[in-house]
Amino acid sequence: MAGVPFAVDLAPHEDGNTAVWRDVHGVLRSRRITADRPLVPPEKRMMPHAATCPGRPRVQAPPPPPPLRERPLYDLLGVTRTATQDDIRRAYRRLARQMHPDVNPDPKVAARFQEIGEAYHVLSDPGRRASYDATGRTPRAR
Repeated sequence: MAGVPFAVDLAPHEDGNTAVWRDVHGVLRSRRITADRPLVPPEKRMMPHAATCPGRPRVQAPPPPPPLRERPLYDLLGVTRTATQDDIRRAYRRLARQMHPDVNPDPKVAARFQEIGEAYHVLSDPGRRASYDATGRTPRAR
């Protein structure tokens, strides 16, 4: 089958075991050389790449940076743990005005705006805030 990759022989012929040629469009085509279909004049004998190339060593990617969510919700809003509901509301409104996507079109700022909204959603509700203070994790949505 022309142009379809195939398995590499475990014991390839030293001169190569693949017939390679360029078609009318300049695309490189290949096929297996067999006794039934020997090499013909426009083709060249070649070794498959996988048989001659040892391959590249795998490089581990560096770990991704920690997401902003790992920051405490109080730090996202810039308030202390002892902040009152009014302090939390004022801090949220101040940051929302600065970070709103209509005011600041930067994509990073838009992501920060969503995190600020989620932090306010948790800290503005006394039940969610108590759960967050006890566990250190945001409570699940119901």
